[in-house]
Amino acid sequence: MQPLMNTNEVKNTSVALPTRSSGSSEGGFSSDEKKRRRMESNRESARRSRQKKQQHLDDLIREVSNLTRENEEIGKKIGEVSGIFDTIDAQNKVLVNHKDKLSARLESLESIIEIAKVVRSSSSSSGNNNNNNGECLYELNSDPMMKPWQLPCPSMPIFASSGVNCFKF
Repeated sequence: MQPLMNTNEVKNTSVALPTRSSGSSEGGFSSDEKKRRRMESNRESARRSRQKKQQHLDDLIREVSNLTRENEEIGKKIGEVSGIFDTIDAQNKVLVNHKDKLSARLESLESIIEIAKVVRSSSSSSGNNNNNNGECLYELNSDPMMKPWQLPCPSMPIFASSGVNCFKF
């Protein structure tokens, strides 16, 4: 009968060593031979363990290298995006400032329009605007508030005295 193989002694080896389950040395290996084979098996196991450990260490070193490179690339991208963000933030601040100025200007123009409406309604309620005494003619269609750069009565001279009024309300 063929003796059984002990898998603890012969792990991952291509040669199977026959062993007997009995403790006697007759017909089997001597205790010195068993010791030598066990030591050899232990050495082989230790060698495989060291190889696995070295392979694992090499894998970890490669992974650290890859992750370091990837981290540097991500850091560069973050720097670029931060620069773009800072530029856009500065542009946004300029646009908000411009919007605020335009809003203030719009409010000012709306108040001028309201004043013009009040002046227009008060002049139309005062009666006939045509005056034949040579005084300034005020027409509804040519509101001086709507054109502040033009003189309201171009035919009338401007006097230094404050007693002369061009407008009659």
